[in-house]
Amino acid sequence: MRINTRETYRKLTIGTMLSVLVFFSISFVTVLTQINSPLHRINDYYELKIGFPFEYYHEFMVDCPIPNSGWNINNLILDCVISWIVVTGLYLIVKRNK
Repeated sequence: MRINTRETYRKLTIGTMLSVLVFFSISFVTVLTQINSPLHRINDYYELKIGFPFEYYHEFMVDCPIPNSGWNINNLILDCVISWIVVTGLYLIVKRNK
């Protein structure tokens, strides 16, 4: 059984591109669910949390014109790695079974 390295790199590249798209989509959906609409407003308090399953960005309003925000780089890396493992793994499994 011979392993075709060119085909393997191609599958890993496609899996990586798909995982980037999935990561951006999940991040966008977490932003959409937190938009400060009249239905979700609590005493004019603004808060935005981005990231699934780990929150990697948090923004909140302390003083009216200037929001406070912060990044958690470790959670961002964890989210990226989890997304890559799941999506690329599923892509490789699907391609192997074809």
